[in-house]
Amino acid sequence: MSKDKAKLIERDPFSVEAMKLAKTKLLSSKIDRDDSKKFLKKLNANGYLILEGVIGNSDTKEIKIHCESLMKKASTGATSFGGFQTKRLFNMVARTRKLDHLLLHPTVISIIESYLEDQIQLSVASLIQIGSSQKAQPLHRDDNLYPLERPRKPLTLNAMWALDDFTEKNGSTLLSPGSHLLGDDEKPEKGSVISAVMPAGSLLLYDGSLFHAGGANNTNTSRLGFSVVYSRSWLRQQENQFLGVPPEIAKTLPKNMQKLIGYWVSNNFLGYLNDASPARLLD
Repeated sequence: MSKDKAKLIERDPFSVEAMKLAKTKLLSSKIDRDDSKKFLKKLNANGYLILEGVIGNSDTKEIKIHCESLMKKASTGATSFGGFQTKRLFNMVARTRKLDHLLLHPTVISIIESYLEDQIQLSVASLIQIGSSQKAQPLHRDDNLYPLERPRKPLTLNAMWALDDFTEKNGSTLLSPGSHLLGDDEKPEKGSVISAVMPAGSLLLYDGSLFHAGGANNTNTSRLGFSVVYSRSWLRQQENQFLGVPPEIAKTLPKNMQKLIGYWVSNNFLGYLNDASPARLLD
């Protein structure tokens, strides 16, 4: 960057040039983002992407055992939407370090930053265990909580890690391909829904505007998944990470995890404290 441009940005940090420079400060490397671009055509067209075998069998089994022990603290849903036979456990960053490598997986972060073309943050991370006899959810869009009219640029990208095999019978995520491109008043066509079938250790990525739902579990066993929502850094997080992960816990986290939950300044001015990065509180 030239000295003249640096002076311009210093003089006007709200300028277009300054904002463009801010967007280059990302969690992923340029090499990883360049490699991830091979997935973007399918993700843009269909609104979802399934990557099988992202984590190995031994790692998957170890994570599953650990998460099942955590799920003993969870209770079933209190509404039909939440699922009377479905358990959810939130605030996972504060609860365990066993999932950090999934939250910060280089493939995941590089695809999300390439897809959103923006700085990102963790919005919510939860374990979802769909129990036996659970009925399917109604199709919905997760990003409806942001009242911005469609068509619009994507705001969030969701990641679902399969800790069990996801099958049509045990509650695999239901998806309506291409529905992320529909307007606010449009609905998916009947018969357009598919099941995200994938073996344990796989990863499902899908746009927050994609119509989707938890499937029905017609087996005798539960289905466990790790659900993560990533959003643009300038949006309010769905789960309040600063209360959920207070400074005494946050200061023990890896630097990239601190940034992911919001302990940094994005777009030059968003999230600062006393004219400095909130990460200074953790030093």
